[in-house]
Amino acid sequence: MKSGDIHWVNLVPTLGDEIRKTRPVIVLNGGHDKYLRLAIVAPITGWTRNWGDNPFFVSLHPDEMNGLQKKSAVDCFQLRAISHDRFRERIGAVSKNEMDLIKKAVALILDIEPEHCDPTDASQQF
Repeated sequence: MKSGDIHWVNLVPTLGDEIRKTRPVIVLNGGHDKYLRLAIVAPITGWTRNWGDNPFFVSLHPDEMNGLQKKSAVDCFQLRAISHDRFRERIGAVSKNEMDLIKKAVALILDIEPEHCDPTDASQQF
């Protein structure tokens, strides 16, 4: 499991407005098996025109690489850390360009300036 992979996962149980049922997700961080069997993911849902101007949704067109069957959207506002036990099967992966758009949407949601996220920056070392 790695960043940019698309997998089917079971997101039940949920509460309130959380995305539910078995659905595809984008893996943002495959987890750290050495410490935790968790991955940070963003759910994928069917595309609606209303999301065209919403910066929290990144559109994905179906292709052989991603394995999706219809135009979809990555809902970057509903990030979740989920157990590796929820994962069912790998569907495909997103392109580097699509992953960059997803990262920008996540940075916007978390109010992080993307240029301040360089892990090699010595000023951020502990």
